[in-house]
Amino acid sequence: MLVAFTALSKAQQGRVGINTTTPAATLDVVANTTDNARPDALLVPRMTRAQLLAKDNAYTAAQNGALAFVTTIDGTATTKTANVTAVGFYYYDGQTTNTWIGIGGVVTPTVPTFRTITTGTVAAILPTDVGNCVILNSTTISSVTLPTPTLAMAGKTVKIFEVTGGVGPTITSTDYKSTGAGVIVNATGVSLITDGVFWYSDSLQ
Repeated sequence: MLVAFTALSKAQQGRVGINTTTPAATLDVVANTTDNARPDALLVPRMTRAQLLAKDNAYTAAQNGALAFVTTIDGTATTKTANVTAVGFYYYDGQTTNTWIGIGGVVTPTVPTFRTITTGTVAAILPTDVGNCVILNSTTISSVTLPTPTLAMAGKTVKIFEVTGGVGPTITSTDYKSTGAGVIVNATGVSLITDGVFWYSDSLQ
């Protein structure tokens, strides 16, 4: 009864204390330094990326600031989980981006891949090329098409290199909105970035 009365008293004050009768905040968890057999920590929900993305519709503005720990990178990322690329802590930004954002930790750099196109007149850049590099190694290539941007691609780039020294191919996609003719100068390259709607050049040739 005494414990129940104490808990009720603290709840009425709008504060809850664990291992303390004088909580200094809404929730005050104090370590028990006299019991070395018991771990002291705060555990947040732990789940795989696939389990997290399965709950996409459950996270709205009301869950802004929610914290979770992703244990395994599995499943296909959605727009909300596009930033969930490594095991670690993530918080939900339900106010600005409506995505999960990583919190610190060790970040393993993503090494870009290189794909070479050696035939044809049209070089089709694929969604899988986003974030990577494409080498155009054919003098017959006269035009380049870009993948349709998606919100999951926002902020990502693709680098295209023309290495033959032949006639520079032209970017013909209507999603390409940078000024100029969109010609990839021969024996050089171009870096493109998307906002999720259009493609823009972020490099000078």
